[in-house]
Amino acid sequence: MANALNRHEGLSPRAFTAAIVRRDAFGPKAIFRVFVAEVDFRVVGYASFLPGYNSDRAIAELWMLDLWVLPRARRQGLGRALVRAVARETVRRRLTCLEWGVRGDNTRARRFYRRLGARIGDARIASLIGRPLRALARQSGLTATNSRQIDDSTRGE
Repeated sequence: MANALNRHEGLSPRAFTAAIVRRDAFGPKAIFRVFVAEVDFRVVGYASFLPGYNSDRAIAELWMLDLWVLPRARRQGLGRALVRAVARETVRRRLTCLEWGVRGDNTRARRFYRRLGARIGDARIASLIGRPLRALARQSGLTATNSRQIDDSTRGE
């Protein structure tokens, strides 16, 4: 399913394998979780998500990575059901924020999300992947340290 979404968005259509999904979504060290939509015992959609942090609001959140329903299964309420499942998981975890990205040119998705009550801002998601990521990591210059606790008495406030 994730590969169908990748093809739809013009990305690598073979990034996911069944083994990768089992390891990363369902394994003992799962990185993300997935809810699926089924019709006649066949998976026709999914929503994947993981914990995150909203630094604008200083709160923990869930971040929805993907929402995808096969074109033949759309307009049946499955997308709404998947987002609702992620929203319920957000509330179950006592979190107050669910966020996700949407492509600026995806007017159908933007309209769908607005009908759910979502606010859609102007933010874009930037990525460093592969060679550009490694190139930046190798560059010399100023360095940052790992995060450490800073109490108010050391800030000079």
